[in-house]
Amino acid sequence: MKKKKLLMFYAFIFTMGLTACGAAPQETPASAEEVQVQEEPVPTEEELAAEKREETLSPVLQEAAELAKSYDYEAALALLQEVPEEYAQDEEVLSAIAACTDGLDSFVPYDQPVRHIFFHSLIVDTSLAFDGDYMENGYNYWMTTVDEFRAILDELYANQYILIDIHDLAEEQVDEEGNVTLTAAQPLVPEGKIPLVLSVDDVSYYDYMENDGFAKRLVLDENGDVKNLYIDQDGTEHIGDYDVMPILDAFVKEHPDFSLRGAKGIIAATGYEGTLGYRINDMESPTLEADREAVRTIADRLKETGWLFASHGYGHKHTADISQNSLAADTERWQEEIAAYVGDTDLYIYPYGEEIDYPGPKLSYLQSMGFRYFCGVWASKPFVSVKDGYVRQTRCNLDGYTMISRPQSVADLIDASRIVDPARPELK
Repeated sequence: MKKKKLLMFYAFIFTMGLTACGAAPQETPASAEEVQVQEEPVPTEEELAAEKREETLSPVLQEAAELAKSYDYEAALALLQEVPEEYAQDEEVLSAIAACTDGLDSFVPYDQPVRHIFFHSLIVDTSLAFDGDYMENGYNYWMTTVDEFRAILDELYANQYILIDIHDLAEEQVDEEGNVTLTAAQPLVPEGKIPLVLSVDDVSYYDYMENDGFAKRLVLDENGDVKNLYIDQDGTEHIGDYDVMPILDAFVKEHPDFSLRGAKGIIAATGYEGTLGYRINDMESPTLEADREAVRTIADRLKETGWLFASHGYGHKHTADISQNSLAADTERWQEEIAAYVGDTDLYIYPYGEEIDYPGPKLSYLQSMGFRYFCGVWASKPFVSVKDGYVRQTRCNLDGYTMISRPQSVADLIDASRIVDPARPELK
């Protein structure tokens, strides 16, 4: 009797516990005969096949469609031709292959010299850049504002321009001994499109730009995308699109047909204050190794997403005026301190746009260091020349000086009167 009462007490405690947790006392469970077991329906062979197709084929079709948006039909076709044998004759696969083949066949050669436009780091806060100090006029001449750059992209897109890789200007052949021969090529582009090369100089976020309304450095956000660190007047840090690279990345993401096969632009890097906003030139810096790793990681991501790097000279010196020895020392230092982290390149963009003799000993030296593509500045008209061992292309600066003083020289690209930021002061 005592044992029965104890069992009843435990049952009461258990029931009260359930009630306190919001659960009502349970009824006595039904017998096994009364319980109806709900079995999962067995999928049919057709349903299993559809599920397998969805898991196996749909991602391939989606990736091919994304590649086709930027006219990368070759990559899309390569992807589609690697589908499992059981889907080789799938109606959607065959339709996608036909569409990509037709797209590739519709390309036409562009038989005019290709334009090359360039920028410096963008002005984010015009009230800081144009504040009347000794830097104002330089910024007004040679820089472009964020609002102007966005407007320029809109106009270029509306005018049917499309970004290409500068290497599309030539065909490269390498013989058995490793000698490189370049021959002129007419870039193949979708009919109606006008090829365009874009570059941005320096991207060092120099010390003189501090507190003048520019971004601080390039960074990777939580998604691994390239963004800027920008510090506003109040000292608040922002991660976002505050310079050419992330703004153009976002624009191409929205308008993939502005980029041929994912091409973006060229970063013409100096080295005397590091690169990408990291002072990897300072060998005494306590953060040197971390900064080097940051540059390497960001540069890798930039290259993965269509960006190229060029040497802009380590010290941004007048290439035409300095001695042969000085050019060699400058170039070797760039290779050791910058190329070591952003990667090797065959692109050389002259500081100040000042070209050297073609041919000449300086050209021969730069070629011996692996450079094949050389870019100066000549805003009045596009110019491209391809010789056996090099490609020469001129660039046009879309900045305050050009848009205000010589808008007619870029009328084929943009209507400068609709672009110029009203915050700009008069040029002096």
